Formats: sequence, structure tokens, C-alpha cells
Amino acid sequence: MSVLKEMFQNLLSKPFTILYPTEPVPIPAKFRGRVAINDEKCIGCSRCSVVCSVQCISMVDSPKEIEFKDKKLMRKKKPQVKLFRCIRCGLCERHCPTGAIYLKNELSESGTDKELVIT
Repeated sequence: MSVLKEMFQNLLSKPFTILYPTEPVPIPAKFRGRVAINDEKCIGCSRCSVVCSVQCISMVDSPKEIEFKDKKLMRKKKPQVKLFRCIRCGLCERHCPTGAIYLKNELSESGTDKELVIT
């Protein structure tokens, strides 16, 4: 008897699932998405590449003058992230002294273009 009652209740109620193509998927507040790098804040300390457990962050040449704590520094290298290898653990974000590398609160894109695959 309870099965019939539950069936009629479910027939008259709204669906619990989201209609994906027409409605956007809600993203949780603490979601760890795509890795982003703020080039203006990066001092080239390479802490992010050292602490990365899957070695998806490598340091590439990028000489630039940066101001950090009221001092002028000459940055020699900057991080480059291979996004398909990244497991979104957040260690790079946690160990960055300037907050230059962070995880966005949005879904990652997919594709074969170099701009989508490497940050």
C-alpha cells in the first residue's frame, strides 16, 4: 500500500534532477576548478612547482620587474601549468606567498588548443 502512495506523490511533485542543457549546473562555493595565474603578482619563487605532487607546474623563462613588499625584484621565471595533469589539490595556492596562483570557482574547459590546455 505504501508503494502506491509514494508513486502518486512522486507523480505530482517536481523533478529532483536538473535539466542540464537548459539549466546551468550550480557550482558549490568551495569548488576547486581551473588553475589561474596572476602574472602581475608572481615573483617567480617556484614554491608552487616544488610543492606540486603531480609535477604539472613547471617554471619557464619570463624576465620581468616585480614590486613585492615595497622592493623591486627581477623575476626570472614564471609558472606554467599543464591543466590536464592537474588534480586540483590546492597545494600551489596554499604555498604561494603572494597569492598569484589560485583555483577559480568555475568549471574547466576542454579542448586541444594550447590556450585551454596550458595556463
